[in-house]
Amino acid sequence: MPISMEEFESLVSSKAPGTPLPEILGVKAVYWSGSLADCIYLVPDVIGETAAIVPAGLKQRFAT
Repeated sequence: MPISMEEFESLVSSKAPGTPLPEILGVKAVYWSGSLADCIYLVPDVIGETAAIVPAGLKQRFAT
């Protein structure tokens, strides 16, 4: 299920500053993709957990 970057920014703005990306997206794991730029994909079952495939451009902003 894709989430547009506009929807994502709305989610971010509804959370406290410094909230980890997995918590913002409601997932257990985040995977960075160099080929994505305009959306985030939520994947319901990756090795038994929910995951998100996120544009690598957000890594500097959210990677811990």
